[in-house]
Amino acid sequence: MVRTWGEQGSGPGQLDRPSGLAFDGEGQLLVADTGNHRIQRFTPEGQHLGGWGSHGSEPGQFDMPWGLAVDEDGDVFVADWRNDRVQKLTDEGEPLLVIGSSGSGSGEFNRPSGVAVDEHGDIYVADRGNNRVQLFAHTGRYVQQFRGDATLSAIGRRYILANQKTLRLREMSNLEEQRLLRAPCSVRVDGRGRLYVPDLGSHRVQVYEKEAYVLEADEIMPPLSAPTLFTT
Repeated sequence: MVRTWGEQGSGPGQLDRPSGLAFDGEGQLLVADTGNHRIQRFTPEGQHLGGWGSHGSEPGQFDMPWGLAVDEDGDVFVADWRNDRVQKLTDEGEPLLVIGSSGSGSGEFNRPSGVAVDEHGDIYVADRGNNRVQLFAHTGRYVQQFRGDATLSAIGRRYILANQKTLRLREMSNLEEQRLLRAPCSVRVDGRGRLYVPDLGSHRVQVYEKEAYVLEADEIMPPLSAPTLFTT
């Protein structure tokens, strides 16, 4: 062990059942201080740098925040466990987007416990109580869900969706047919776009690559107002 820090309590730098961690682009550590319904920031050595959040259901408030993720822009995503939603906030805690509500339908949550964001800004949520992982576009639009029941080849199959304005290519590659997820508790994405899901109830980790999907108009970069022709 290199070091340990923190003690139980509700004061600055104290923690009550911390459950999620994420590093920001500056190497600072964000901690989901679950029992205190807030997010705290520390140096890797444990120096307290501040925090934000309070108990409640309004945007920017939390009811037992759980999983954390930070995107390439430095915005913070929080799996707001008992509020059955995911919040996107600035690195100072200003709310930007709220995704989801209580339920079992598409885009709804039952105790979300983990969140991840890939290089495209797509958002993955471990919807633990509904035994699935849900995928959302960066705008918060529901795209699809993973329940662990896909049958995929060892090489992976490619899906290309033709769209004259944009193309988003994904692969899906499992090595075997998978059973249904049982209480997935977290989700992570690696540099190759592969999705890792700790399947708590099945005592294993499942690995996916998401398939292609067509972007909607507001998810496509607008055309240049003064396009320039580059030649070589």
